[in-house]
Amino acid sequence: MKAKRGTFGYIATRKRGVILWTVCLVGIALAIYIVGLLLNKMSYRNVFTVAAVLFVLPIAKQLVALILLFPYHSVPQDRYQKVMDRLPQGVELFTDLVITSSEKVMHLDFVVVGQRQVIGLLGDGKQQLSDVRPYLTKGVHNWGSDYKVKIVDSEKIFLQELQKIDPVDVDPEEEALVKSYLTSLIV
Repeated sequence: MKAKRGTFGYIATRKRGVILWTVCLVGIALAIYIVGLLLNKMSYRNVFTVAAVLFVLPIAKQLVALILLFPYHSVPQDRYQKVMDRLPQGVELFTDLVITSSEKVMHLDFVVVGQRQVIGLLGDGKQQLSDVRPYLTKGVHNWGSDYKVKIVDSEKIFLQELQKIDPVDVDPEEEALVKSYLTSLIV
């Protein structure tokens, strides 16, 4: 089952999928190589060997995704439900975000988007607010004007920020662009 980016359990589901896909690709590459050996009197100099070697590229891509996701874990059900229960009207919750930039890999447990606000909660790990905040702020401001971006490192502060969200007039097209941007960042 394929999980959508930003949904509950995405990291765990993605890890399982990447591992399964990698094992399948390795199996296919080995099968092609062995068939080539058998058809060519145990000589590795054949087109089957070339085809098997080309399977290294998608295998490497899957391994990179696995290496990126490996240190991170999905949010537990009780924490997810606690945030869902306190979610105000007109906002959307994204969870299990692993975001890459050219300098860093960033992990956020939750990001709430709506009412011209983006509020995020850092995940566990050795990451600094000073790295995540400017990166997301710059990106969100490219897609949505007048959006306030707040990234916090405490669940208590995150839940307090959720309570402060007031309904405002929003451009649905602009909000969809901001949500799409955030979704596109997720590994």
